[in-house]
Amino acid sequence: MTTSMLVLAALPVLISWWVMRREKKSVEEKQVKEGGETAENGKRAPSHYGNLTKEKLKQFTGKDTSKPLLVGIKGKIYDVTPGMEFYGPEGPYNLFTGKDASRALAKMSFKPEDLAGGIDDLSQSEKDILYDWEQKFKMKYKYVGDIVD
Repeated sequence: MTTSMLVLAALPVLISWWVMRREKKSVEEKQVKEGGETAENGKRAPSHYGNLTKEKLKQFTGKDTSKPLLVGIKGKIYDVTPGMEFYGPEGPYNLFTGKDASRALAKMSFKPEDLAGGIDDLSQSEKDILYDWEQKFKMKYKYVGDIVD
C-alpha cells in the first residue's frame, strides 16, 4: 500500500518533467530547423549575437522582420522569436523586447518606468518572481548573449 501511494504521489512530478522535457526538445528542434533560414528568403535570420549594448539591443523588437525578437533578463539576452504571438509587434509582451526587462517582469508591470529601472531595490518576493521568469526563459528560449555597457 505504501509503495502504491508513493508511486501515485510521484506521478504528477514525473508527468511535469516529461512535458517540460518535450517542450524544450521541441523548441531546440525548431531552432535547429530555422538555423539555415536567412533574411533573404523572408525568414528571420538565426540569432547568436554575443554581447550587445543596451543601445544595440533596441533594434530587436520586431519592427525589422529580418531580425529576431530579443529580451534581456538580468543581463542575459534570450531569443524569444519562437514566442512571436506573445513578443511580436502585435503581442501583449512586445514592450519587453529590445531591452533588459528584469524590473518590469519582477514587478509584473507594464509601466514605462519599470521597463528602464534597475533591480537593486526589489523586494524579496519580486526577486523570487524574477527568478521564476529567468528559469522559464532558460528552459524555453535560446540564450544568445549578454548585455554589456
